[in-house]
Amino acid sequence: MLIEVADSTARYDRQVKGALYARESIGDYWLVDLEQRHLEVYRSPRVDGYGDQLILQPGETIAPIAFPDRIIAVEQCFATSSSP
Repeated sequence: MLIEVADSTARYDRQVKGALYARESIGDYWLVDLEQRHLEVYRSPRVDGYGDQLILQPGETIAPIAFPDRIIAVEQCFATSSSP
């Protein structure tokens, strides 16, 4: 599993780095897009990219392939610190 957090680099991360991760058979690639406030999940790696893509919004949940009993709320990806 690989999780990447992107602000202004989401397009590059998705297209360039995502293709590299797929070729290396990273089975669960998550891209937290801070600008769009969504979580992109890529699965089923192939030589030419990922076969499956999910775009999840705050209010939705997902579990990593490696830990199917660990449900994660998408809004947790965008949580802010409560400290000043």
